[in-house]
Amino acid sequence: MKRLPEWIGMLLRFIGFTNLLWGLILVFATEGLLRWAQMEVPAVLLPWNMIGAIAMLFGVTYYFTSFNPVKGLLVLLLGFLIKLIEAVAVIAGWISDVITHQLVLYFAVKDLIWLAPLGVTLYWVFREWQAPYEAQNTNPEKPLSETLAKFSIRQGSNLSKYSYQNPLLLVFLRHFGCTFCRESLREIAEKRKAIESQGVKIVLIHMGSSAQGEAYFAKNNLSGLAHISDPECHLYNLFRLQRARFSQVFGLRVWLRGFKAGVVHGNGIGKLVGDGFRMPGVFLIYRGELLKSYKHQIVSDRPDYVSLASCEVIVS
Repeated sequence: MKRLPEWIGMLLRFIGFTNLLWGLILVFATEGLLRWAQMEVPAVLLPWNMIGAIAMLFGVTYYFTSFNPVKGLLVLLLGFLIKLIEAVAVIAGWISDVITHQLVLYFAVKDLIWLAPLGVTLYWVFREWQAPYEAQNTNPEKPLSETLAKFSIRQGSNLSKYSYQNPLLLVFLRHFGCTFCRESLREIAEKRKAIESQGVKIVLIHMGSSAQGEAYFAKNNLSGLAHISDPECHLYNLFRLQRARFSQVFGLRVWLRGFKAGVVHGNGIGKLVGDGFRMPGVFLIYRGELLKSYKHQIVSDRPDYVSLASCEVIVS
């Protein structure tokens, strides 16, 4: 099991208990519930009993999921959607005077009040489900030049050796489906000549496979550019590119910039490839040493690639 706050397991067990309780009421005390709610008791109670049985089933499922929420991500998502649909249906029925406020109160306790806690739980569980197992929240402490030598970049060469030939602009990308990743690649393609005219080589770091990188960069007019596949985020961690907080990915500024980049500028979105919560960044290195760095504060930040590539070094 990946690391999650302890309260998530406790919350899921409590939700499971309440689901079981309210489900038992619908299965075995439907008539009494409807009379208390001042609703007409139908001749056939099977639909109500079925709702109760589903609630009981999810109660048991929440209990077992609480011990490994990451593996039960789909169960949590399905449970959240069912509660959301029930809540909307009940509110619509109340507005149209189909059900009484007493029955609304019952379903509010059964479903509505759990939407926010389940939504927060889903965020945490999905965030951990996305995390590379071997690189979770770790930062190697070895010297930069020593660690760079472990990453191959071209045949017979590695990142450290390559940095002795030219200054390298390491561009750490978001996942390939991100609209800001697409925006960055479009900007790099436009400014590639300006960057390389300064004697600097661009190296793209990504979380897809090497084959995915080749295809993706070719599609974005960046064929032949050096790139490194880092699905376990070892290089990301080396350069202290942590996993994002909620506001860094879903904040208002991100949404506004996302609309502009994705819709107005036509970058769109695509399939999630890599850790959706990993922060991007840009670093200039030369001869195994870090010269400049840019770490995004939110995922929608736009670095000045040409300015970051400028450096006063003698390339020999």
